[in-house]
Formats: sequence, C-alpha cells, structure tokens
Amino acid sequence: MSRGLALFDFDGTITSGDTLFHFLRHALPGPRFALGAVLLLPVLAGYKLGLIGNARAKSIVLRHFFGGWPEERFRAAGAAFAREMLPLLIRPAALERIREHMARGDRVLVVSASLSDWVGGWCADQGLELLATEAEVRGGRITGRFATGNCHGPEKERRIRAALDPADYAPIHAYGDSSGDREMLALAHEPHFKPFRDA
Repeated sequence: MSRGLALFDFDGTITSGDTLFHFLRHALPGPRFALGAVLLLPVLAGYKLGLIGNARAKSIVLRHFFGGWPEERFRAAGAAFAREMLPLLIRPAALERIREHMARGDRVLVVSASLSDWVGGWCADQGLELLATEAEVRGGRITGRFATGNCHGPEKERRIRAALDPADYAPIHAYGDSSGDREMLALAHEPHFKPFRDA
C-alpha cells in the first residue's frame, strides 16, 4: 500500500504572510531596517511589477542587510525569529491540516523559497522535513547570495524530485498560494490553492 505525501508551501500558506519582511524587522530593529527599506524601494517596486525576479530581488535584499554578517550571527537571528515570532504567524488551520496528515502516517514536507535559517527551527520543532533556499557562506560570512537554487517555481519541483520519487506516494496532496507553487501543485493528485485563507 502506498504512503501518502503532503507538500506545503510556507509563506502565505502555512503563515499569514511573507516571513522575509517579518524576519528583517525582527533581526534589524530600529532605524537600520527603516533606512534600508527606503533605499530598496526601487527593488521592491520592480519585484511587485514583475520587472525583477523573485530570486534576484531576494538576493539584493539579503545582500544589502546581511552581506558580511558572521554566519553564527545570521543563524542565531534566524533561530530567534523562529522561536519568538514565527508561532504568531502560523495559520491555525494550516497547522491542524499538517497534524492530520502526520496522524495518518503521510510524509510531510515543507517546500519553501524562504531561507532555512528562519524556517528550519520551526519545522524541526514540528517534526517536519524541509526543502528551502540555503544561504551562501564564504569565509564564515553571509554573502547575500544562495548556496542552492531559489526554492521557487520550477526549483520547487526539482528539489522535491531530488528528495523523493513521487511515483512512490499516493495520494499526493500539495498546498500553495501563488504562481511560485504551480509546479509543486501539478505534482499532486489533490492540489489545494489558497486553502486556508478563510479559515
């Protein structure tokens, strides 16, 4: 008998919004975040208008705020955010659905474009597997670039297939909320688009 599989996007699906913004505010309290946000307005506007891709916009933001940070400092900031702020952003209905899948014995993966540094701690606490974007580190310092592909769009499907063979699982459920989840949703027997918005 095949085992079920549940694939969950994180930002906007499990959480009530994009966690990058919340992570920035948490890790950079005070004027540094406010000033940086103003300086990056053209980048953010370009992303919203579709002129700058998800990966490039995110890398510019991370490089601006965290480029040159010691790896330990960045990891600690991510762990503190996961511990102190992420629980406030989790949709109760999404967490309930995750637990239902786990109770049935399904394999549950969170597949996120966010960095593992601020998503990984929460996933570990919930007993969930995580496929996420990884930060590049050189000489013990954060570069602002990615060590992996940005786990968004086609990269989500590539990462899933690298981790498992979808043919080994039935049924496959997938939960997402944006065009960046399209390829992941296409893998599922039962795709769920924006399933928790009204819950």
